[in-house]
Amino acid sequence: MPYGVMQDMPGVDEKTYRMVEKHLGPDRPPGLLAHVAGPAEGGWRVINVWESEAEFRRFQSERLIRAAGLAAQQEGFPIHLAAGFRAATVDGTEMPF
Repeated sequence: MPYGVMQDMPGVDEKTYRMVEKHLGPDRPPGLLAHVAGPAEGGWRVINVWESEAEFRRFQSERLIRAAGLAAQQEGFPIHLAAGFRAATVDGTEMPF
């Protein structure tokens, strides 16, 4: 069942977002159906739709946490933003897949 994740990251701008994105690598994560990211009031918003919650959790534990950690080691990355986000999840029952 499709699984959606929305992350609001207060204080994050495009430069900071790209620092993390760079460490994720160019390949599309298995199970990712859609990815949308852009500025939101006071920060940055990312919306992803995954094939399942398990695919999202695998990406989160195997790649996202590592990428944020590597970005946090870069000069100019605001360390207090490394894990700062609010996430809302939606199961796939509302999605027309």
